[in-house]
Amino acid sequence: MKTVVSLQELVDFEIRPGALLSEYHERTRESLAAVTAAAESLVEVSCPGCTGAESDAAFDRFGLTYRLCRACGTLFVSPRPSEAALASYYRSSAPAIFWRERIQVETRDVRLEKLVEPRAEWVLEALAEYAPSARIGIDVSPYGGALLERLLRQGGAVDRLTAAHPAADLDVNGEVTGLRVRPGEVAALEAVGPADFVMAFDAVDGAADVQQLVHAVHAALRPGGLFLLTATSISGFDLQVLWDRSATITPPDKLNLLSLDGLRNLFRVGWEIIELSTPGLFDVENVRRAVTADPSAPWPRFIRTLVFQGDAAARAEFQEYLQRHRLTSFARVLVRRET
Repeated sequence: MKTVVSLQELVDFEIRPGALLSEYHERTRESLAAVTAAAESLVEVSCPGCTGAESDAAFDRFGLTYRLCRACGTLFVSPRPSEAALASYYRSSAPAIFWRERIQVETRDVRLEKLVEPRAEWVLEALAEYAPSARIGIDVSPYGGALLERLLRQGGAVDRLTAAHPAADLDVNGEVTGLRVRPGEVAALEAVGPADFVMAFDAVDGAADVQQLVHAVHAALRPGGLFLLTATSISGFDLQVLWDRSATITPPDKLNLLSLDGLRNLFRVGWEIIELSTPGLFDVENVRRAVTADPSAPWPRFIRTLVFQGDAAARAEFQEYLQRHRLTSFARVLVRRET
């Protein structure tokens, strides 16, 4: 299984994130306070994975409530900001600007090496194997410009890409041949197609309506077209252990943390699942850092043993076990629209 990383994992482990991430989270808290103060901008939602209506309050974060679906185990925020409010947030909020102007800039080199290149390789390999005639793609990922430029300039297999995330115009060099920028709401995605493939890296986590996003992608794809996405899965080891202590679970970047069952449910009708894997790298290290930082917390005995008595080799082998059995919190999905 390939070792790829998510944007959150990369930030956490490659830039000494203490001050930067603390400031980012504080800006997020302040910005969301203004959104949540306007009750009319919040909407109740059912489970984004299985559409189940029954869920239980799990915990609050930044003034928003996370709920746990009784049917599929997906963790999600409800009520939540509307799609229009989120689009505005991703374009112009203080946290979004800080992410683009500080965190994105300071992690540029490591992003290109450990984020962009593995994603580009995965996309090109998937196209070569499952859609060799594909030439036209759509990207609904936030901050995806570097990947689009890499695919168009070096891939040789892609002729045209459209960046369609609400914040796409803030991260894409429009001078690249074959690149179009058309930011907007999910409902308009069909008008961008028809496409041979769609990419959604880290987009499901913050989508206002995951079901609507998947339906819109299905409509934008040609029959047989590919949908490549990454998502944070609540089924992962570190999130299950850390739960409300996890720094990863912060809205609005993580409105939807689908379980593996929730991810499968998204693609029950009209799709063929080609790959559903969890090649995450840092679940065990995330837990080790959390336990070391707060050793007096009521951690399970096995977790304490793993952290304080297990050596680095044992932790590495355990992480590999999690990868093999789809138990890390970073999920990678490749599906094909049925003809």
